[in-house]
Amino acid sequence: MEPLALRRHLWAAAAAAAVLPALAAIALPGVVHYHIALLVFIALTVGFVLRALRGDVGLGFMAGLAGGFGIWMTPETMPFVLMAYAGLALRWLYARNATTILATAAGCFDVIGIAFFIDPPAGGYGDPEIDRLSIVYFSMALVLLVSAAVLTRVQARAPARLRGPLGLAVLGVPLAAWIATYPVVIEGPSGLLPPDQLKAMFGVITEQLPPRGRELIVFLLPGLWAVLYAAQRAWAERRPGLADLAAPELLGAPRRAPLGWAYVALCALVALGLGYFYLLFTCFSALFAACLLPVALSGMEGALAGVKRIGLLALILLVPFLAARAGAAPKPVPGGRSYPSCSLRHIGPLLAPAAGQVVLARAEDTPELLYRSQIETVGSLYEHGVPAFMRDRAAWRAVPGTSEPQAVVDTGAKYVLFCPMPGRYLLVADLPPDTLWDALNKGAVPPWLRAVGSDAAGWTLYKIVP
Repeated sequence: MEPLALRRHLWAAAAAAAVLPALAAIALPGVVHYHIALLVFIALTVGFVLRALRGDVGLGFMAGLAGGFGIWMTPETMPFVLMAYAGLALRWLYARNATTILATAAGCFDVIGIAFFIDPPAGGYGDPEIDRLSIVYFSMALVLLVSAAVLTRVQARAPARLRGPLGLAVLGVPLAAWIATYPVVIEGPSGLLPPDQLKAMFGVITEQLPPRGRELIVFLLPGLWAVLYAAQRAWAERRPGLADLAAPELLGAPRRAPLGWAYVALCALVALGLGYFYLLFTCFSALFAACLLPVALSGMEGALAGVKRIGLLALILLVPFLAARAGAAPKPVPGGRSYPSCSLRHIGPLLAPAAGQVVLARAEDTPELLYRSQIETVGSLYEHGVPAFMRDRAAWRAVPGTSEPQAVVDTGAKYVLFCPMPGRYLLVADLPPDTLWDALNKGAVPPWLRAVGSDAAGWTLYKIVP
């Protein structure tokens, strides 16, 4: 954000990134969520685009590289990468920047093309996966590259009065055709799942639930401010007119870009909407707030500027933090029972006897179990593994009885890994408390399970016996 803010206020962006709960909660020391890396690529892409608005071809190419790497890591970055690239398309209306757009498209295509060649989907190069790099995103990068190449011809030959709308059509129509070819891209990973399975899987993923109550303040207040601030800037800068976008001072004072700020407000609103429906995506709107905070501080002048800055910092940094702290008080455990930590950090030795075997475990623990041991698990929360997840779910929901339930047999598991916890597991919360999970949580081990080991974190490994 340095081109838009005074250097002495840039610290505010770093402070927001460290303090805002929507960001800090997924960047704990030693437990860094992949969404942090995702946000880094988005921020890099936007930063290079901002600097490329002046027509810098090299920085446009860097924007393409950053966006390409982001999409390779996860297509969840794709909407925000395209939002950033669309900023260059808006600039096209007021400046001849077709070469910069072509450089951006070339950088993106270079990364995605090479990555697609060396890292194709498991089903092969023609498998149209939407939640990983595949022909879907290779074709998107190719569409951007070809459209940008055609745009250079429009810039050279089209009449001046037609150049703007014709260029947007050249860029927008092929992209719309790409979306029409792969409409499930708009729906995201949820488009892969039938409604009943979607509810069964996403209903137990805390990150996929919508924030409500105090969480709206904790996670969405900064993003709401970002939307309102960008909208206010668009309104305040609507004079002397949109032609000011062509001024060389676009990235320096005075900065008047009403259309640009209106577009930022729209993008921030999309991010806020995603966060309203999915807790995991609140980090996107928080990123907007972190980026815009030093810009807002830089624009505060006058006798009360210091008071205004303190008030803004308190609103963005302090209020969500205090709201999060207010909701962090430990809740009493029913019956006063103490529960173990259930940490998986040192689970490897306990699972050594089950190496190479299928183990029934909580679906959300699968990534760490696969990382720290040599076992295989029944299912996980990965959308491509829905049948496996449903088998895992059915096994935990089974009534244990005196013999191994058919739902457990169907998993192919030879072992069961369990750690007691307060409350009830979301996979069984809608059933009477007579499931396999409830029995193990009460210590009522069915006769077809034999404990073969336990550890200090509270985990017990059971072997399924005839």
